[in-house]
Amino acid sequence: MKAIEVVTLTKVEGANLNSNGTEGVIAVLKKLRDPVDGREYVRVSGQSVKYHLRTLLKELGWELSQVVPKSEGGQKVIVSLGEPQNYIDDDLFGYMIAKKVDGKNATLRRTAVVRTNGMVSLFPYQEDRDFGVRYDPSGDNHNIYETEITTNVMRGNFFIEVDRLGVFKEGLEVPKLEGLEAKKEKDATGKEVTLYVLPKDEREKRLKALLEAIMQYHGGAKLSNFFTKVYPEVMVVALLRHKIPVIGDALRVKPGYVDGKLVLDVDLLKETVETFENNIERLYIGLFENRFANVDELKKAFEGMEKAEVLSMRELRERIEKLELGE
Repeated sequence: MKAIEVVTLTKVEGANLNSNGTEGVIAVLKKLRDPVDGREYVRVSGQSVKYHLRTLLKELGWELSQVVPKSEGGQKVIVSLGEPQNYIDDDLFGYMIAKKVDGKNATLRRTAVVRTNGMVSLFPYQEDRDFGVRYDPSGDNHNIYETEITTNVMRGNFFIEVDRLGVFKEGLEVPKLEGLEAKKEKDATGKEVTLYVLPKDEREKRLKALLEAIMQYHGGAKLSNFFTKVYPEVMVVALLRHKIPVIGDALRVKPGYVDGKLVLDVDLLKETVETFENNIERLYIGLFENRFANVDELKKAFEGMEKAEVLSMRELRERIEKLELGE
């Protein structure tokens, strides 16, 4: 297993999870336009999602890297400590920081192990707004404002480079480290490099903590007035042989409800999984079964595929707790 792809769906109600500033007195949603149908879709940025994942990791008991202002090139920049061996967020989300290495100035940079496009809505924005007033108790100078909100199904995509989690390259990502396993390897140019590797049990703990944070995901803008649940209602976890994502946008629901429940596009998901089956070691599809109308159809579609399991969310959590990394 070199990588894990995670794709989630969740329905949010009357929410503004990620604002894109204000236009006049209107707090607007972050959106993108599909050039095919010309319509706008709601978006939550990857930066926002990673911020809330960090917050959740702290809630789960992990110590995070301290984020501090530094002066670089006459400008003030906000950076973390850049110590992935000590802090899970520096390991997972990367950094770029100027440090003294062997008495010389150096820039250490780590590309994020976790990649995400944040969240994108499955259905177009419907121009919903909330009208608000800040009352002036001493007169009639009330402030009128509006907030764009959406009720929608949001898809989240995550790609985790498992073979890089807890593995750090000397000189590029970290200075020389003591007390960790070190191994020599040739990079893409044929140059020999030193890699420091955390113990296997620590790497597994970090991976499981990240997946648990995604499963419990919560956070967003303006939740004091537009509170909604954000955790996944269905979550696909694909353990991959190669670092090539396969699920992408193939996890969808169809328009309309059946008995008040969402309807998964089973054919689209099955076709995608079958097409890229050679790259998939294991596939877990976890969902809240009472929130979807066609769970039986989903189970039947994958019952003949030995490497795929359709599970409850509780069962998916149990599978995640038993995940092990290869040597």
